[in-house]
Amino acid sequence: MNTLSINNPVNQKADTYICLILVFAVTYQAFLCLLNTFGFPASIAVVGASEALIMGACLPILMRRMAVQLIAVLAISGAFFCLAGITSGQFNVKAVRDILIPLWFLWLGYNLGRPDVAERALKWICMVVIAIGTFEMFWLDTYTRFFDIYGYYLNTGNITPVTDYVRESRLQLNGIRPEGIGRTFFPGLLGSHRVSSVFLEPVSLGNFATIVSAWALSYDAKDWRKALWFLVAAFVMIVIADSRFALVLVPTMFAMRLFLQGKAFYFASLAPLAGVTLVMAMGFTTVEYTDSFSGRLALCGWALEEFDLQRLLGLDLAPSYGDMGYAYLISRFGLPLCLLLWAGFWLLPSPDERANRFRAFVAVYAALILSVSGTSLFAFKTSALLWFLVGCLIQRPALAREPGPALPIQPKEINYGR
Repeated sequence: MNTLSINNPVNQKADTYICLILVFAVTYQAFLCLLNTFGFPASIAVVGASEALIMGACLPILMRRMAVQLIAVLAISGAFFCLAGITSGQFNVKAVRDILIPLWFLWLGYNLGRPDVAERALKWICMVVIAIGTFEMFWLDTYTRFFDIYGYYLNTGNITPVTDYVRESRLQLNGIRPEGIGRTFFPGLLGSHRVSSVFLEPVSLGNFATIVSAWALSYDAKDWRKALWFLVAAFVMIVIADSRFALVLVPTMFAMRLFLQGKAFYFASLAPLAGVTLVMAMGFTTVEYTDSFSGRLALCGWALEEFDLQRLLGLDLAPSYGDMGYAYLISRFGLPLCLLLWAGFWLLPSPDERANRFRAFVAVYAALILSVSGTSLFAFKTSALLWFLVGCLIQRPALAREPGPALPIQPKEINYGR
């Protein structure tokens, strides 16, 4: 977009509005947890209504231009879910929600097409996350008096009561590293506590830090100062969350940034194939489950080995597949729809090298997280931001008439932000 358009007060207000939407999309569960702590009970319905309100707030931007391709994908997905509901006898509302969030926020970023706004929003969010995380790390008792995370997750049905645990901590179950496993980063200094900040669980903070790292590593070399700011922020979040997922993935993205360029980034389109191959191989070679990275991989592999044709097509009532991402994804969406969505992701217009890099990082992120986690890829508090960033890097801003007199504009004066 041209300078006049960016500096227009109306557009500046719109940019701030979008940034606030994204801040709320990341922090809404912390707000609900705060209300729950002080006597306004949370529930699955309240969480769902909050997500619907945030998505509804996006409508003024979405309606600026109809993204025909995304609407077509939504229509195809809706038809599949109706067919699956008829076949299985139960309509899967959560699967619809899981696919709607990425498409919705991709559409939001696509219509905005402004990486500078995405950068500003991400910087705001990082500062909020680190500030609340610092508060939690140094004043944990005070933090849990405001954020009774355990009680919040009990009310929303995400965990079941454990009497001994309730007396010891108000954090999520994975907020403390168990004895015998221990913290990875600075255990002597930081102890066994894993910070969760506004995400309420350290796993999500680690996932967010990984997304921030991907954004930083996507910058061109000339923008190294911007990249460095986000990398430092990501490092701080990875350390305080003690994220082993980020410890594996961020060095992988570093290697990709150093050794790949141009069309070589399209090799990342094979990442899910590599992920499925890995979990199947671990399933075949592992005899007994252990709560470790290799154990998680084997668990997902064992689940996939039991798939029949109906489950492969997503047409039956499948188990929850808690920590088995590929099993969850295929059983809910069906393999044909999964392949269609993946192909559509790689057919998105890519205007520059930076967009290519970020898409490749997102592909590897998705492939690895599906190997060890069931639904983290679809968690609203990280998924909404991730797909907004992807949409913004497409740089296809919707045409919007500027306020003021209708003056003739020559085609050569229009700059679409390429």
